[in-house]
Amino acid sequence: MNSEIADFLLFAVVNTTNILTFFVFVSRVKWPGAGYKLAIATVFMAIPATIIAVLNAAAGREWLYWIMPLIFITWAILTLIVDIICKIEFRQPRKLKILVPFLLLFYIGLGGMGILTWRISFALWATTAVTFALQFSGTAYAFRHGKG
Repeated sequence: MNSEIADFLLFAVVNTTNILTFFVFVSRVKWPGAGYKLAIATVFMAIPATIIAVLNAAAGREWLYWIMPLIFITWAILTLIVDIICKIEFRQPRKLKILVPFLLLFYIGLGGMGILTWRISFALWATTAVTFALQFSGTAYAFRHGKG
């Protein structure tokens, strides 16, 4: 039962984060004032990710099921400190000592959880693949407008 709840939350966190991230990137071009609120909402995805990690660890599931959410949670903590509390600009101009860990933690954690949806069901993975593509289209859109 706990693994079913964890799987449902995993699917919800990955896809909600993909959609929020899409809007974060689009907002950098279209609605600059909304980006901050969207970023905070994305960081809040660490709360259900914590539940996912705990449920999966308690169920004795293999390490991928709890380490990927923990990597994502680490990204959320970094984002909270650097982006939201301290408001350190590290994207433009690039500060690679912050940007590289930021991107690695985000894409390994979120991508790893996204890959796990394959194990749940093909339909859930296909949905996740679509929202991941949506996220990347938002990224490309922002970069085309110099706001990556």
